[in-house]
Amino acid sequence: MTERTQTDRGHAVPGHALQEDVPSQRAGRTNRRDALRMLAAAAIGAAAAGRVGSAAAPAQDSAGQDRATKDAAGQHERQMQDLQLREGSEKIGILLYPGFVSLDAIGPYHVFLNMMGAQVRFIATTREPVPCEGKSAVTPHATFAEAKDRLDLLLVPGGMEGTLAAMEDEETLEFLRLHGARDGIVGSVCTGSLVLAAAGLLEGHRATSHWISREVLACAGATPVNERFVIDRNRITGGGVTAGIDYGLHLVQRWRGDSYAKAVQLFIEYDPKPPFHSGTPEGADADPAMVLLLKSAHEPFNQMATAAIGRSLGVKPSGKKGAP
Repeated sequence: MTERTQTDRGHAVPGHALQEDVPSQRAGRTNRRDALRMLAAAAIGAAAAGRVGSAAAPAQDSAGQDRATKDAAGQHERQMQDLQLREGSEKIGILLYPGFVSLDAIGPYHVFLNMMGAQVRFIATTREPVPCEGKSAVTPHATFAEAKDRLDLLLVPGGMEGTLAAMEDEETLEFLRLHGARDGIVGSVCTGSLVLAAAGLLEGHRATSHWISREVLACAGATPVNERFVIDRNRITGGGVTAGIDYGLHLVQRWRGDSYAKAVQLFIEYDPKPPFHSGTPEGADADPAMVLLLKSAHEPFNQMATAAIGRSLGVKPSGKKGAP
């Protein structure tokens, strides 16, 4: 069944049918964007309960209830300030293209979704659902034409065949160049960095990618770096798939501070404990034979990615720019 998205204050939540925004009070449930407010509210719950009374207490008149509600709300806001859980106005775009890896996009999306006041949108060439790997799909919030305003972050997920196609899609590359020339940060997760490379946005920058394809970045004038994520000026590139969650939390820290980032990490319960230390070739449990097998199996992809970057940037096989 096709995976769609549910709007939540203008943001998409994977896995639900698309529907109109419904205030959390009317829906009888807590809005996810207000969840961090509950962290502060919990700390003052007893005091607030004392102000509004209990079922056993005499009923207050309407004016008294209004005063109690305002007092509790004011104390709530002060507690929010004490915990440094302030609202912001970051504008974040996550570019989608057919064949993207869902977790590359959904991982950081879920992290950013918990920043109160931030606008987080999926962006694609059209508003039609965009298929990711497998048979699921995500519905964009906006098209390239509708998302020309400055962004604090434009993020590109990775993939395989779909990534190769995106690397040679001129509409996609021009959209990236537009934002890369002026935006706060342009970034990627996994092989999304190859799309940035094809757009000419990584030349002279330190960058990373999925470990299998990281060295391909060199043909675009980038310096490949073996790190979980790499920040170089207004470029941020992440390693394979799950790295987007890590650098998403780093950006929350950068934009909102330590306390807010810690609260988001706590709320999403990000505390991974994998059964093996084999998540990188250098991991203690990584099998060298498996590393070689995966590397060789993906060599055709790397060759095609190198060729696509060459065609986009006019780079000869030697790595020098010029007529192909």
